[in-house]
Formats: sequence, structure tokens, C-alpha cells
Amino acid sequence: MGHSTALDNGFPTGPYTCRGLTDEQAEHIWRMADKHSYGTHPSPYADRALRGIADHERCGFDSADALEEWFTGWFDTLHEAGFRVWVYEVPEWAVRVGRRGQAVFDSGEAVEIESYEFWPTQLELFPNEGENECFA
Repeated sequence: MGHSTALDNGFPTGPYTCRGLTDEQAEHIWRMADKHSYGTHPSPYADRALRGIADHERCGFDSADALEEWFTGWFDTLHEAGFRVWVYEVPEWAVRVGRRGQAVFDSGEAVEIESYEFWPTQLELFPNEGENECFA
């Protein structure tokens, strides 16, 4: 999940940064962030399975289902703010998956497969053997 108007080392920034958004869009997105707690939506630092995130890593999800579950209730808000889904192919060794499907992946190993508007019913891809797809 990212916004193409603001990039971080070549990758779209996610909704928790609000970079690239108008003030009105950011206000709506911050409402989502306020509702997300570390118990249900842990940051990479709060997720014991991830144990943080390095400068060369980016956040994403290990499946379309995990991405949808994470943002349930906020689909319209994210879509209206211009967020999109980026799908990357990443070798298994370059991905760490957290306890709720959140993943961090090595940005140097990620190959963009596609990008499209965020509409949950569209999210269905099948990974190649030996590689993971990360949804960001």
C-alpha cells in the first residue's frame, strides 16, 4: 500500500507517513492510524517476529488477504486519498513476516510486478515457486 506522490528511496510511502497527501487527506488517514493499536497493527519494532526494520527494508504484506485484513474498514478512505497497491517479487531469504501478515523486505531484492488502484476484490495473485510476492 503506497502513495506514488511521495517516494522513499524509490518506493511509494505508506499511509502511516502521510507524506504526499493534502492536509484533508492526511486528516482522514490519521484517523485510521489512531484506531490502529500495537496489539492489532504492530509496527515492525513492536512485532516480536520482525524485531524492527533496517534502512534498506520496506514494509508490506505477505499476501493480499493480510493487506485487506490490515486495512479493513478503511478501504474507501485509502482509495480516495490515492493509495495504490504495489506487488513485488522478492526472494524468500529477503523477506521477514510478522505475526499478522505484515512483512519487511529487502528493497534491493524487490522487483516490481505491478501496481493498481486499491480495491480489495482485485487482490489475488499466486507466487512463483521459491519466491514470495510482497504487497506494499
